[in-house]
Amino acid sequence: MAFWKRLRPEGRRPAPSSEVVITDPEIRSILEELAEQEGRSAQQIAADLLRYALSARYAAQEYLRRWQRLSRREQQVVALLCLGYSYREVAEQLIVSYDTVKTHARNALNKFELRNLSEMRQALADWDFSAWQPTSTAKSMGNLG
Repeated sequence: MAFWKRLRPEGRRPAPSSEVVITDPEIRSILEELAEQEGRSAQQIAADLLRYALSARYAAQEYLRRWQRLSRREQQVVALLCLGYSYREVAEQLIVSYDTVKTHARNALNKFELRNLSEMRQALADWDFSAWQPTSTAKSMGNLG
């Protein structure tokens, strides 16, 4: 993400004067263990982890902002696709054509600035889409009888 590159341009290490103060003994111990394993200072490890966490937080906020720009139908399509439904299953659930689902998915991918469904599923892997889980006929009917 662009934010990560702003925090740490390629090939550049944090300035030696930057310092991350860790007062929690458990976290300090883990950092020292990691530093020993990697042959770097605990400060470098802490700074890199903090940069990574800030980058991840920024990415999460950015994806949420982009999610809010989707239409309601695009959100439904994305949620179902992220729940593991195929394009055809989403079309059946929403009672729309396969091509309509593909169009909504393509529009959502463009808004998220992602290339394919796999990238979208990975980007939103931590999201809880359980509320979008259909309770309707198509999946349930097979379980009756």
